[in-house]
Amino acid sequence: MTFECPLCNSFAAIQLVCHICESIPLVDQGREADFYDDYSPYEPIESVKQNDGYQDNAHECPHVLACPTCGMSDVYLIEEWMT
Repeated sequence: MTFECPLCNSFAAIQLVCHICESIPLVDQGREADFYDDYSPYEPIESVKQNDGYQDNAHECPHVLACPTCGMSDVYLIEEWMT
């Protein structure tokens, strides 16, 4: 059994409303771990997840989502799908 993020793998698109200005949809900026340093995007996902501060067993992928209207950005935990 493996779990994969639907956003990282383009299985689905995000359709969340901004909690500040109520604009839709928020734009996925990528995995939060990709912003840690210059080499983070090139590290294996599972090894980065061991040190990102989130519980790996929750099968969630932290993504930065931003509102193109008001500029709000926040980390959302995206549930990984069993594949």
